[in-house]
Amino acid sequence: MTLISLLQSSAATISTDPNLSSQTLHVKTVRNSPNKLGICKNDVVCRALNIYGVDVDRSIFSRLNQGGYNVLIKRDESGKADFIPGAYVSKVHEDTYGCFRWVSPRTLQKYQTNDLVKVTLAAENLTQLQGVYKNENAPRFLVELLRGSSREPSDEVYNDVYKKNPDIFYYSTPLGAGNGFLVYPNIPYMSQIYTVGEITDLVCGREGIQLTAWAIHPAMPHGLIQEINGDLPTGKASANQEEEVNQKCAEFASGVKSLTSILDLEQSDVRMLEKLKMDSLQHLVDAYGVDAEKDKINLFFHFPVAPSTATLHLHIWVNKGDHPLNESRAFSIDEVIQHLKQGGDIEGLILSRNGGNFILPTKDELHKIKGMPESKAPMPADYSELRLPI
Repeated sequence: MTLISLLQSSAATISTDPNLSSQTLHVKTVRNSPNKLGICKNDVVCRALNIYGVDVDRSIFSRLNQGGYNVLIKRDESGKADFIPGAYVSKVHEDTYGCFRWVSPRTLQKYQTNDLVKVTLAAENLTQLQGVYKNENAPRFLVELLRGSSREPSDEVYNDVYKKNPDIFYYSTPLGAGNGFLVYPNIPYMSQIYTVGEITDLVCGREGIQLTAWAIHPAMPHGLIQEINGDLPTGKASANQEEEVNQKCAEFASGVKSLTSILDLEQSDVRMLEKLKMDSLQHLVDAYGVDAEKDKINLFFHFPVAPSTATLHLHIWVNKGDHPLNESRAFSIDEVIQHLKQGGDIEGLILSRNGGNFILPTKDELHKIKGMPESKAPMPADYSELRLPI
């Protein structure tokens, strides 16, 4: 029988099992030790392999680092993945060895799906989509929050989040008479830990940090902004504040461009974007104790977006895992800034993303927005590329 010598380990890791006193392993025994479920028939050999850091489940060990992601997820006895606890993912060539970030059950249930459609965008589609977004009213949930204390009864987020922890709301002031940005937690995707306990603990927690910076046009209510800045609120909302804020009308009346999606960004907006990035990073440091050198920070815009959320908004994530399908329509703020600085336009940036091909979950109904081209079924390879390997 062929024998191999074991590598020498520190005294802290050497087994005290008398059956492992010999510093050799039978090669044939090791090769045949796992059964079909990856469980050793010979417990002594299993423990020896664990001591030396060898995963005895060869079916898993052989796949490590061969895909875009390594994933840790709970499974039932049949091997079916359980989405309820979420999953931990490590992105190859991006996350350092041993760094896993949490993907929430909501994200898994939404994006780990075969219910997908594919659209191929062209310049004329982007022109139509920009018009659709411009004609939308500003999101009602944002307008209601911006009224602050001027509304009675006041907004739920204002009462339950802002009033309990105003430090997690931040206003990035505009350059001149342009758009500012309101930064606060992405409420539908957050838990109560944003208002209970120490928010500086979030950076090391499972959920990480998930904020959104919303463009605030001068025509929008500014009651909350005044409170954040320490100014006296304006009091009761005036009659015109009660109306919906149509973004096209607001742009026409004020002469200030409304920002409804990245389609509205131009080279003249580079300074605004650079300020937004700098202010967002500083808020992460000041409010959440984020370390820009150590923590994984991700600042990005989505495109396309739903008409119901058609106001430009930057996603601000720290130490949070993502799904490849969600990443496929994410444009980092650095990517946008660099493209505009180099003389490009946003249309060119969007159409250069995978040849203008975007794969979308049908549940979001983004493919049904007026101006979208006819949708098709994705190719088989698209499904595997945009799914986590679970």
